[in-house]
Amino acid sequence: MSNNEAINNIRTQANIVDIIGSYINISKKGSNYFCICPFHDDHSPSMSISESKQIYKCFSCGAAGNVFTFVKEYENVTYQEAVSIVADKIGITYNNKFKVAENIKYKKEYDIYSLATKYYQNNLKTEIGKKALKYLKERGLNEEVIEEFKIGVSLNDKFALTNIFLNKKIPISDLEELGLISKYDGQAHDIFVNRIMFPIVNNEGFIVSYSARIYNNEETSKYINTKETKIFNKGSILYNLYNAKKHIKKANFVILVEGQMDAIRLSSVGIKNVVALMGSALTDKQINLLKKLNVPVYLSLDNDEAGQKATLTNGNLLNENQIETFVISFSDYKDPDEYIKNMGKDAYIRNIKNKKSFFEYKINNLKSKKNLNSTNELASYINEVLSYVVSENDEILKNLTINKLSTDYGIDKKILNEKLANLKPIKIKKITEEKVKHNDKKKLNKYEKAIDAIIYFMCSDPIYIKMYEKKLGYIPNKTYLSIINDILYFYEVNKYINIADFITFISLKNKNVDILNNIVANSNELVINENEMEGYIKIVKEDIKNKEIAELKKKLKNELDFDKKIALAEKITKIKKGSV
Repeated sequence: MSNNEAINNIRTQANIVDIIGSYINISKKGSNYFCICPFHDDHSPSMSISESKQIYKCFSCGAAGNVFTFVKEYENVTYQEAVSIVADKIGITYNNKFKVAENIKYKKEYDIYSLATKYYQNNLKTEIGKKALKYLKERGLNEEVIEEFKIGVSLNDKFALTNIFLNKKIPISDLEELGLISKYDGQAHDIFVNRIMFPIVNNEGFIVSYSARIYNNEETSKYINTKETKIFNKGSILYNLYNAKKHIKKANFVILVEGQMDAIRLSSVGIKNVVALMGSALTDKQINLLKKLNVPVYLSLDNDEAGQKATLTNGNLLNENQIETFVISFSDYKDPDEYIKNMGKDAYIRNIKNKKSFFEYKINNLKSKKNLNSTNELASYINEVLSYVVSENDEILKNLTINKLSTDYGIDKKILNEKLANLKPIKIKKITEEKVKHNDKKKLNKYEKAIDAIIYFMCSDPIYIKMYEKKLGYIPNKTYLSIINDILYFYEVNKYINIADFITFISLKNKNVDILNNIVANSNELVINENEMEGYIKIVKEDIKNKEIAELKKKLKNELDFDKKIALAEKITKIKKGSV
């Protein structure tokens, strides 16, 4: 069985209604199913799921596709991983050995970073790199961890990497733009010199930047990081997310730490469901990444005052965005890296098991900063606790907290409830999820709608493939024509056509996927019959004819030769009459 056949077999056995229903609540209305769309900030069921066609479409944001597309977008995984997840859900063993065709937008840039990383890694194996390797091993990182995180070292030679790139004829301007090379007095040189190199991997698994650390106690910045580039925006990445995803799903929670060394340390002792911030506070995009994981977040940030502040800030953001949040507390050491090095893996695991809810952490943190023997500070503490309570949605939690305050401090519950009733919830900026990237809300003209419909019809039944070949046969648009040629090829090879399997076929080619999803979104509710197809073909033909006439008129206007002007005019007349 070929890869394509194996994948289509999984798609056929995986009912899209059941798979989407395993992630979110769905309900049946008429012949279709509906649910809240998880790809934008939806408040009423906007996503329609067609069981007969095995596709979905959101009427609001335009998200559309088949069962694999949904899992890919929802879980923020690659198409290969989505196929494996679906196979696992329906109990099919799948070896996940197929390859998606390379059609990567930033392939050149990714290749440059891949080359640089291999160079830095190789430096650790040289005589010059022994000192850096010794430093890493003294910090408790064995060769397996060093290889897993692709850690390397830049040499104490500011022209080393520059010369490698120059020998490979890579333009200096490209390297400057990617934050690897800089120019001083017109001479190009390496930005990273004599530092441990920690590659930053994006959410698709490509290296896009570095965090570079000193290791020989020189008096300079401890870390320097790659500037933001067209392939690197630190606010859209969580460090180690790409490697941690499968472990997060297995553990059913994700640990969020502050530093990259914290993430590496936890991973090195087998706690691999860990990601790290790329700054002190979560961004909108990072929160969206965590929401898509659909698991609780365990905050394990630094133990100093700044870390506690970051725990409160990030915990509030996570809570406000309906992400269940806990806090892992530890004492005596600054961060998880130091704690595990000194106390060991088992001690940290005990702290995971003794996690506190974020609400409990907030109350305890507030209490630790108050002198409760002071009447004023006690009143301040109770008022602040109530300000936390009013923002909570859990009525049981609210009642338990009021009861505890009443019991612990001898305050009438009626007074506490009256005070609570007069408080307004603290509003924290709620992050709305990004619309799926293939969404395109631009208004289509009559001609574009007709082409969308023709392609959708051709994906739905061979009758319309034959109508296209007989009555149209060509569309003067490279992208649309490429999709149509793929439809013709799919039908010729497989002797059948349906929209769900054709989406898989296009996705494996990694070409025009977003455009096809838009076509599905724009055309999913059309009435499909031969009369409709005839009408769309007529619209496209008319548009082709009008464009051809306009082009000939332009030529006629600029033509100086009298005989050629006559010939052009005659051709225009024939096209108008339909004889050409």
